[in-house]
Amino acid sequence: MSRSLMPPPHLGEMVRKARKEQGLTLEMLAERCGVSKSMLSQIERGAVNPTFTLVWNLAQSLGLDLSTLGEQAASDHMITHIPAYSTPSKGSEDGKCIVKLLNPPRTPMPIEWYDFSAAPGGALHSQPHAAGTFEHLTCLVGTLEIEAGDKRAKAEEGDTLRYRADQPHTIRNIGNVDAKAILVVAQPQH
Repeated sequence: MSRSLMPPPHLGEMVRKARKEQGLTLEMLAERCGVSKSMLSQIERGAVNPTFTLVWNLAQSLGLDLSTLGEQAASDHMITHIPAYSTPSKGSEDGKCIVKLLNPPRTPMPIEWYDFSAAPGGALHSQPHAAGTFEHLTCLVGTLEIEAGDKRAKAEEGDTLRYRADQPHTIRNIGNVDAKAILVVAQPQH
């Protein structure tokens, strides 16, 4: 069963707006980015799903950062839905822990927040982050232990542990059930 992919939300509107703000005709922009006038017209109407290369060429031709097109599309919506399968994730060396990035990749604040899960006995070992970085781990299910430098502490459901993350540190599931937590990494502001 094949499924037809739609162009990114409002891409055509954004291209049209940028083109008109710069006083360009379809023909002028077509010449700049090396695509036909009819293709540009279809993009502006949202009738086609352009290739990444074409979107790149449009962004360059209009003097836009490629990320601007995506950010503008996202900000035009009151609610942005990120499907679970699209959430960036990373596993631990032992394969028993998963960390999923929850914040937008371009968060302007020096924080990141993650969904952390660990099978019993699972451990996520981390190298030191930048000087002055702290982590805040709130245990939602199970029992977790934090080892930061030479210090250890235990968190049960509802508990939060805050610790320096500018040193080697480990999050370990010391319980006998799968554990879940929210992990916030706060980097120093310079």
